[in-house]
Amino acid sequence: MEFLEADHAEWLKMWEELAHYRLNEGDPICAFMKNCWEYMGSTDSHHHFRHRLHPRTGKQEFAYVERRCAGVTWAQTA
Repeated sequence: MEFLEADHAEWLKMWEELAHYRLNEGDPICAFMKNCWEYMGSTDSHHHFRHRLHPRTGKQEFAYVERRCAGVTWAQTA
């Protein structure tokens, strides 16, 4: 797993995609009781996020945002 820096080309897009998850209702942070979405790292195919106490569910949640390059890689190997 790699960790992308905030100046990486995919950084803003992955947070935007996270905000669009139905659970988040357009909010990429979802701050609640001193908790928010945390970026955990990226694989070749996904960006991994964790929220320790999501405001809509009251429990720990995980989200996996597909990387932009994942579809391109798949198309090249097909």
